[in-house]
Amino acid sequence: MATLVVRHPDGTEHEHEIAGELKIGRQQGNDLVLTEGGVSRQHARVYVEGGAVYIEDGGSQNGTFVDGERIEGPTALTPGSQVLLGDYELKLKGSARSSSGRRAATPPAGDPATLADAPVKGTRAMPSIRAKATQNGAAKPEGALARRPSRPQPAGGAAAGAGAGPVLKGMTGPWAGKSFPISGTLLVGRAPPAAVILDDDSVSRKHAEVRREGTAVRARDLGSANGTLLNGELLGEEFVDLQPGDVLQFGVVEMTYEASDTPARRPGTGAVPPRRGSRAEPAADNKRKLLVVAGGVVALLAVAAVVKSSVGAPQKAPKAGPAAPLDPAQQVQELLSECRSYASNEMGAPNWDRAEATCEQALDMDPINAEANTLVRRIKLEKEAFGNFEAAKKAIELNREKEALTLLRKIPKESEYFRRARSKARETAEQFVERAKDDCKRYLNNSQWGPAVPRCQEYMEVWCQKQSKEDLEPPIGQTLRLEGGLRKNDWRPKDAMFVKFLVARTRVDRNAAPWTCPVSDILASDELGPDQASEVRAMFTKRYAPKLVQAAMMDYWTGRGSESVATLQKLRAKVDQAEFHSLADELIRDVSNVDQLFKTGESALTNEDPERAVAPFKEALATDKRIMAELAESHVSFYRKNIFQDMAAASYLRGKHFADREDRRRGCRIWKLGFDFYKGNTDLNRVVAFCSTQAQNALSGVGSCSDLAMVEDYAVPGDGIAEQVAAKKAELKCR
Repeated sequence: MATLVVRHPDGTEHEHEIAGELKIGRQQGNDLVLTEGGVSRQHARVYVEGGAVYIEDGGSQNGTFVDGERIEGPTALTPGSQVLLGDYELKLKGSARSSSGRRAATPPAGDPATLADAPVKGTRAMPSIRAKATQNGAAKPEGALARRPSRPQPAGGAAAGAGAGPVLKGMTGPWAGKSFPISGTLLVGRAPPAAVILDDDSVSRKHAEVRREGTAVRARDLGSANGTLLNGELLGEEFVDLQPGDVLQFGVVEMTYEASDTPARRPGTGAVPPRRGSRAEPAADNKRKLLVVAGGVVALLAVAAVVKSSVGAPQKAPKAGPAAPLDPAQQVQELLSECRSYASNEMGAPNWDRAEATCEQALDMDPINAEANTLVRRIKLEKEAFGNFEAAKKAIELNREKEALTLLRKIPKESEYFRRARSKARETAEQFVERAKDDCKRYLNNSQWGPAVPRCQEYMEVWCQKQSKEDLEPPIGQTLRLEGGLRKNDWRPKDAMFVKFLVARTRVDRNAAPWTCPVSDILASDELGPDQASEVRAMFTKRYAPKLVQAAMMDYWTGRGSESVATLQKLRAKVDQAEFHSLADELIRDVSNVDQLFKTGESALTNEDPERAVAPFKEALATDKRIMAELAESHVSFYRKNIFQDMAAASYLRGKHFADREDRRRGCRIWKLGFDFYKGNTDLNRVVAFCSTQAQNALSGVGSCSDLAMVEDYAVPGDGIAEQVAAKKAELKCR
């Protein structure tokens, strides 16, 4: 089976098998998801046909390049082919891969140290530049370009100006005509500390260096992603002498080296100006005379036009000229602002279709814009949740409770529609399961196993949401026994109807897999019993006099943040309740903050990034503690409970992702984040115990202060390793 080797912008490589077809793009749902710069949502596909491997571009904005050429249709690949998709390099892994035939990998867009500083904007790969330097033969060995590349010399030579010293002068884009004096060392790049900042994504952060030493000026490339060209030839990392008129190209930005900062004719672009007394002078005089005459005629015509307009028909207002085009970055920000307004519910119901279309426009202009990508993911989630919520309401009106429940279960917890859907789901479930339960009982009592199984399944899927795991599954070391007397190590559920349902499943299919309760966040029990609710209500009643505030706080406790804010705003609108307006304002701010921070953290977890969820979750928990006061820990709110459990579950899965890839150190760091939030997750308890063992093993092998960093990454708070690390630091006299 063919294998595709993908080199990521940070230099790491991963292999992917090509089983028939491999769809590649930035959007989720592709077989190979590449989220860094220059990759479109559905960029390309690689497929096998007739024993050969082909790549085909999917109409991407930045194109797909094979061996330096942008492809127009399906293109066959060989183990020697170099494929570029944005900032990624792809290679086909052959059956006999030889090191001698392997091309040196294209340097990533910026070194690892600078990549961390610029997560949003990466260097765009420009294959044409690389191809330009090697199209006449094999790539030159390093150092071969230390000689100065030749350039066409103008007739008559290039006279050096006598201005303020040597400069780099822009020739293209917004830098055209701008001068950058060369005094000492001049760093060229996309961002500071570069002195010549070329804000183009084909330019690396530290791209090239131009140095003045006495009367000589030299230039060299700094290992940039797209290279530096001198008069069309690739510049190496050794300094090369420059001559006035030399053209340097950084990525796609062209600049020329001039010996002084004076307006000078670019060498080779025109005839040499004639000297006084030469034969060319009469021709120049005649030309000047003609220009004078033509100018006089134009002036007379202009005067006549002015007179005619002043005595003739009424003057029309001059038409405004076309507005100056907006800067692309400004256009993106305006589109994002428009997108946010469509997605907001401050001016009524959000318009998810318009919001998505506007954000997609921004992404087409800037495919790697972090805010646009985050907004699009959220809008798509909310748009789908809204569609399911509206469809469920219609199904309820038509008494199709089963269909409504199916739709409501699809609404994820991080959606703003989840809490509204939850109450709908519970009301619908109560109506639906009563009929399902009656049918299930009747079928089971009459031993009608066939119709009993599907009807009981519908009831049990709702009923089990409020049951504990111990009531549904046998404990470790015990075996499920449904019929007959129980022997040692046998176990049977307590609920008789549940037992009959399991018996019916075995009668219909003896090889049926063990039944498990399907996870349903929207139907899951809050584990907030009536006693807790009454105690929380009593606390709010004691603390707040207005009934509206008490009701709003109960809404908050059960997770209905939007309803809580709406109730508080009703109080705020009552003139006769002015004494409580400041209290309402404070609570609106706190409740809104918790609700928004919760959504932000949940969005980060959805994107498999628990590390980004830590800050918003911690801030939400601090505000929740202020709202709930002495009951914050004992009578946990919906928000606190879900932050604890979701952070623990997501951290376990993300840490496992890295541990499975042999990066156990990073895996432990993420596991500890989740464990810090919630220590009741059994999976996390198991893996942090492993991390603690790793810390002890690493501590026994410590030989220097630098070795202790690994121990600290593995160590778990409370396992006693921290005290041993402190003692070791004192012993080794670490700072």
